[in-house]
Amino acid sequence: MKTLQNLARKVTVLAGIALIGTGSLFAQKSGVFKTYADFESGKMEYGINCATESHKIRLNDFLGKDFITVVHEGQPYKLKKSEIWGYLLCDEKIVRFQDNDHFPLDDKGSLWIYTKQSYRGGSPKGVGAKTVTTYYFSKGGDGVITELTLNNLKLAFSDNHMLHDAIDAQFKNDASLGKYDKFHKHYAINHFLEDQGIK
Repeated sequence: MKTLQNLARKVTVLAGIALIGTGSLFAQKSGVFKTYADFESGKMEYGINCATESHKIRLNDFLGKDFITVVHEGQPYKLKKSEIWGYLLCDEKIVRFQDNDHFPLDDKGSLWIYTKQSYRGGSPKGVGAKTVTTYYFSKGGDGVITELTLNNLKLAFSDNHMLHDAIDAQFKNDASLGKYDKFHKHYAINHFLEDQGIK
C-alpha cells in the first residue's frame, strides 16, 4: 500500500514539474507580425518574452500618423501600418492593420471580430460625448476587414442562401450581431455560425 502511495506522490510531483516546464515553453510574448503567415508561424519582429523583458508599441492614432512606433531595447523604430499585419501585446491582445487603420481583435471563431470605440456628440471639446462601439469582422486572420452588418455578413457568404435565411431568423438587426454570449464565451454570431457548421 505504501509503495502505491509513494508512486502516486512521485507521479504528482513529476506532473507538476511537467506543467511548470510547459508554462515556460509557452511564456507570453509580444511583438510585431509583418504578415499573417508570420502570425501563424509565430515569427515576430521586435519580439520579447513578457516575463523577462518589456517594450512599448505606440499606435500614434491620435496624431493621425501612418506608422506605429516600437520602442525595443531602448531604440524607437517606425513601422508603416500599411506594411505590417499586426501585433501581439503582453496581455494577449491582438491588433490588426488594414491600410492605415487598426482593428483590435475581440473574438476568434468562424469570424474574427474586432471592436473599435469612437466618441460622438457632446461639445466641440468632447464634453458630454458618448462612447460608441463599432464592430468589424473578417473571414479568418487574412480576410478583408469590414463592418459587421447583416448585409456585409451575407455578402461574405454570398452563395449560401440557406445561411442567409437562418441569419435573418436569428438576428433582427445590425446591433444584434454585436451581442456577446457569456456562456459560450463567443459573440453570438460566432456561436451561431459554428452551430451551422461554418468554420
